[in-house]
Amino acid sequence: MGRKRRKLHEVSINEDIRYKGPLSYQHFQMLGWLCIVLTALSLMLALAAKLDENLAKETAGLSGILAYVTDMSLPFLLIANFSKILNNSEGYKKQLIKNGAAALAIFAVSAGFFSRYVVGTAGKLVTDPEDVLPLMTQLFRRYSPGGFVAFNLFIDLFLCTLFMFFLNARPKRVLTGKKVLILRVLVLLPLAWEAASWILKWKSAQGSITLPFWCFPLLTVKPPVTFVVFMLLAVHMKTRELRFCRYGRSHEEYLAFLKTNRNSFHFSVFLAVILVLAALADFIILMVLMGIQAGSLETLANEVEARYKEFSSAAVAVGFGGSISLLFVAPLVLLYSYTREPANKMISILIPVVGIVLILILFLEGIHQGVGYLPFGRFNLKEMIQEVSSLTQTV
Repeated sequence: MGRKRRKLHEVSINEDIRYKGPLSYQHFQMLGWLCIVLTALSLMLALAAKLDENLAKETAGLSGILAYVTDMSLPFLLIANFSKILNNSEGYKKQLIKNGAAALAIFAVSAGFFSRYVVGTAGKLVTDPEDVLPLMTQLFRRYSPGGFVAFNLFIDLFLCTLFMFFLNARPKRVLTGKKVLILRVLVLLPLAWEAASWILKWKSAQGSITLPFWCFPLLTVKPPVTFVVFMLLAVHMKTRELRFCRYGRSHEEYLAFLKTNRNSFHFSVFLAVILVLAALADFIILMVLMGIQAGSLETLANEVEARYKEFSSAAVAVGFGGSISLLFVAPLVLLYSYTREPANKMISILIPVVGIVLILILFLEGIHQGVGYLPFGRFNLKEMIQEVSSLTQTV
């Protein structure tokens, strides 16, 4: 008979393995922000394709590839944040402040920019400014099947960190002892936000409600299956802690065990398996929804079939089928170790800055290239100067 596999609590912390994945959380942070930049590129190509049919045909293949790549931004960033907490390089408090402040800043900037510079500027160009917002809402609803745009990734990062905090935090002053159960029950708060976001998206996609523009940056971005993955991951780590401490091992010993290569490798293997299973499950869901969309249920009455199609459209808008890209993340996870410290931690601070600068450059370049596709023709500069000069002379 082979050697009996030892249980978790029977493994000594000193009996560590040598393997440590070559990728650190910093690499996953880079990959996450690269995917965000490519998301901006994907949006630019989508807008350009609407202005130029030839360009749409030329970039169809690239747009299809980018559609999968852009879905991977959040998993990379979530894994990086998850790992910082596991390695205790950044506590819950720092993570919550960073992600919460970023989410709030994006909400304030986007809502303020839209209200003042989009709606406000358009209102100055018309005689009835009070009708600008209703008209924009109506036009957006007509050209957007779901009736919303979810873009604030930091809402997802904040909610996932908050879920882990309520699940794992061990207060030293308040809510100690059995009172910590109150903290555990509070995991329902981020779950409620997630559920509310899904319900609002669902009803908007079905046309039951019209979401105001200001609430878009408060909607979660990640697909439901992706959230379930990270919820299972958090619960798995909590269950692992309970198993470790059940037979007399201390919490301090568990914290030391978290820093071992053995636990890091186990974490990577478990996460890779979960990602593959989640991607396959979401692929099956998407195939079912596509079958419904194609009208494969020919035996059903027209009214029932229409309801099925409406249901499938809303499900896709909410995000079902959007976690297939996790299949491509899984192999990289096996090369990843949350215990590996990056050579230069300052790079982690520069990564978001570089990402934002690249997005701004893409945005400006998109405007520069897109002006030539606008419906009005080119102006003759000399004629414009002459007209302006004649007007000033008459005045």
